[in-house]
Amino acid sequence: MKLIDMKNLIYLLAMLRVARFSTTSLNVFAFTANCPSRQQAREVCLRASSNDDEMVKRYVVIQKNKQSMNFRNGSPLVFSGSVEKTIQVQTIVSKESEGQIPMGSLVGILVEDDNHETQSKKNTNRNSGGRKKRSQEKAAADIRYKHYVVDENFNVAKEYNADGDFLSHNENALEIKRSLQQGKLIGFGFFNPISMYRTFIFCHESNFKDVFKDVNDIFKTTTKGYGERTNEIIEMVMRTKIKDAIRSRMLLNLPSSSTNSYRLINGEGDGLSGLAVDILGGKVAVMMASAAWVEIHKPVIVKVMREVLDTHPLYGGAENNRLDIVWRNTPMRLRQDGYELPDEYSDVEKEELDATPVILTENNINYYAYPYDTSSQKTGFYCDQRENRYNLSTHCENKKVLDLCCFNGGFALNAMIHGGASSCVGVDSSQQAVDAATANARLNNLDPDRIEFIRQDISEYMKGAKDKGEEFDVIILDPPKLAPTVTALDRASRKYHSLNRDAMKLINSKEGGLLLTCTCSGAMTQKNGGQYFLETIKKAALSAGRRITLLRSNGAAPCHTQCPASFPANAYLTAALFYVSPENDD
Repeated sequence: MKLIDMKNLIYLLAMLRVARFSTTSLNVFAFTANCPSRQQAREVCLRASSNDDEMVKRYVVIQKNKQSMNFRNGSPLVFSGSVEKTIQVQTIVSKESEGQIPMGSLVGILVEDDNHETQSKKNTNRNSGGRKKRSQEKAAADIRYKHYVVDENFNVAKEYNADGDFLSHNENALEIKRSLQQGKLIGFGFFNPISMYRTFIFCHESNFKDVFKDVNDIFKTTTKGYGERTNEIIEMVMRTKIKDAIRSRMLLNLPSSSTNSYRLINGEGDGLSGLAVDILGGKVAVMMASAAWVEIHKPVIVKVMREVLDTHPLYGGAENNRLDIVWRNTPMRLRQDGYELPDEYSDVEKEELDATPVILTENNINYYAYPYDTSSQKTGFYCDQRENRYNLSTHCENKKVLDLCCFNGGFALNAMIHGGASSCVGVDSSQQAVDAATANARLNNLDPDRIEFIRQDISEYMKGAKDKGEEFDVIILDPPKLAPTVTALDRASRKYHSLNRDAMKLINSKEGGLLLTCTCSGAMTQKNGGQYFLETIKKAALSAGRRITLLRSNGAAPCHTQCPASFPANAYLTAALFYVSPENDD
């Protein structure tokens, strides 16, 4: 009896251990629907601070059903509604990381045993109230899964809800551990307790069988702490995926004598959701973080990128061939992922602005880019329209061209240099964009009497041009993202309608002409398999009183790779080329 009392006392003391926090991993997380206040966001921040020496293994168990079929077969993102439960098995761990798996934590991903009836299935069997009720129940099910913390020292467990609230002590610790043995391990990834994508599968058994085995060996080891195991696994998997990406780009002849700027890593397409890497001018690798796990593990990610790039067949070797690495992020996307950059981060970045230009080449045309200036857009240059710019130029000989939302003048420069256009006007509302396009025209020795760039709202410009009776043979309309989310589609479609209607009215009324209209909004590109955007353009043509014929519809350049398992979920760009008929039928 005394022995039992002493054991309970030791357990109680273990549960009251003071948390130790790693200053290198401390970050602040933004509030979302699941984290409604700044204070709660900072509490999530504390829970996300995992000690590097923790002896802990974390698992996400997903349901085996039709909804989870995609990521069981290789799709990298696991939705919250497909999570059956999460399990943390520990011997030494900070108490603050018990209630939830900390954001950015490495987890093993298992599919539940066939014979196990999940809590969500039981709930589904009890629900029978019609479509609206089923929809409500499905939304509620997103946060129904339980989190179990198993202490291997005493074979006891605690039970929490998905929000990290303590529910009860669970005496069936052995049963919980047994469920791990009975489930099928399909991969390893990073957990996010706030995002609708609860887990990003970093290494999937179906795609990297040999690497998966090595990762599993590291994950299971009991001789290394959490931090050391996590860094080893990130290095191993990233090294494999970056080398794979390099090989695929070289097969696309990137880089080449005509193009030294391209996308090396394209998020999900290269198995690294939330990370993009652009090579600019063969001088700089710009890394862009848009997911919490990427920003959290920035040091090891940069380390691996540096090591692999230094062995690149073209960039490795001599010091003067070595690529600089620039780190950027998209705060808005990170907030959507539940991650808030530390308050002091923006002040540091402001001090590091550097206007040093890099001259890059695309399709034998030179451009200035400013990758060191973190205030410039995205990675500093848009490589996704490379082939669309060149393809359109082949139809511009002796044509009068209008480039709307011209940014750095890419379409206009291709039309003049490769297409032999008679004249070109570029319009953009940003003075910075107009200055950049003008500088690029000078860089390529173009005649300023034949090409000009104007700062003006494009709607106002088109209205003024119509009033003056101006017409064009070829028009490019490439606006910024108008529908960042599905909820913005209706408003965006009205804007696309009005812009395309006004553009068509400026097409040569006697001979007809070409309109290349683009959307970089994934919500627009993906809806109805792309038909929604085309229908919007068709309605705009009716309003303009012009007939149109679709000649072709393209996406991004092939270096913007796609993941077959989740396509078209990560497709975002549509560039549709239309013939616009004359006003009269004769």
